[in-house]
Amino acid sequence: MHKLLSKLFGSAEEINGSNRCPTYLYRWIVLKTWWFKAYIHHFVGEDWTLDLHDHPKRFISVGLWGSYVEQTPNDLKVYRAPWMRMFPASHIHRIGAKPGRSCWTAVIVFRASREWGFRHKGQFIGWRKYVDSEVAGRMKSCD
Repeated sequence: MHKLLSKLFGSAEEINGSNRCPTYLYRWIVLKTWWFKAYIHHFVGEDWTLDLHDHPKRFISVGLWGSYVEQTPNDLKVYRAPWMRMFPASHIHRIGAKPGRSCWTAVIVFRASREWGFRHKGQFIGWRKYVDSEVAGRMKSCD
């Protein structure tokens, strides 16, 4: 499936915390307009950092196949496809596929409305600063 999607839409972006951990998410842009983008996401592991994050954009997630675990400040929940969920940009979470499993989603993201980042010990840290920080090195989810 990766080869087909890469042939159709170009190389996948790999999300891994600036190579701090193995890739946990591959994503392909399948449609881009001035007010939204549509992606295909393939979750293959757990989020690279143990800290929760928010987003710069409102988004809609459609579960296509498989399942993932979402951790929020107050909950830990498994979502199994199919689903359709809508999120404000301020939604705080971390996501990961169950060990040995994967999950495919379609995601529509709208125009950016805010800076996004990570929450470490209750403090917001912008994503660029966080990814380059010593905190990110300590909080990585891999060994």
